[in-house]
Amino acid sequence: MSDINLFVTSNLTSSERRISPQWTLGFLKQKLELITGIKPENQTLHYYPNQQSNEYTQLCTSETFDPQRDEQEFVGSLDLKPYSRIHVIDADPESAVNELSNQDTADVEMAAGAEFKLSEADYAKRQDSVLQWKQANRLGRFDPNYEVLQQKEQRENAEKIGKMKVGDRCRVINIEGERRGVVKFIGKVDIIDEGKSDWIGIEFDEPVGRNNGSINGVKIFECRNKHGSFVKPKQVEVGDFPELDPFADDSDEEL
Repeated sequence: MSDINLFVTSNLTSSERRISPQWTLGFLKQKLELITGIKPENQTLHYYPNQQSNEYTQLCTSETFDPQRDEQEFVGSLDLKPYSRIHVIDADPESAVNELSNQDTADVEMAAGAEFKLSEADYAKRQDSVLQWKQANRLGRFDPNYEVLQQKEQRENAEKIGKMKVGDRCRVINIEGERRGVVKFIGKVDIIDEGKSDWIGIEFDEPVGRNNGSINGVKIFECRNKHGSFVKPKQVEVGDFPELDPFADDSDEEL
């Protein structure tokens, strides 16, 4: 059986990964720990086979953790579909991951409710930040292979950009599920990262975006308020993705 691409999410992470059906469930959990920081014995796995739905299947829980059984069960037996999603939940309320998740939420709420700004230097000094967690777990730019991975990502982004144009229908799949829209901008945005990376500006069909195509008052593309967002090319898939009908699953009997 060939490998499949899956989206792996948690309260702190979201990424696309290649999974082998020949792995044992125990080895998969070890990989998930490297991605999310959640220990195998604390992992509860929710599987979302359809990105258009919030319905999920519970693959396993921390309460039924059995290392011996995990080494006897293979990923292939889970019948995972390509580009479906596994969401990893940390069952330990006192874990560092949950503490960081709670702290991150508190910081966002504080920033939303007041003019609160923390300098980059001050943030780097904090011992309870997501940055410190990534550094301890050698994730992101703290990964020893970061430069190699960055070069690979740049090649993949360039390949993706070469296959898309403004006006293309597209979809983005992340921790919140699938969101569809139209590509409205392709290129570098100085105000985001001093023009270091390519970004895709999208106008989503639903008001699930973060802006109206503007950043800090600078207009990058035209779109409705709360429908626009800027995302990395690797997150965008262009194709025949018509606007979803939010009532498609409703029957006449439910009206």
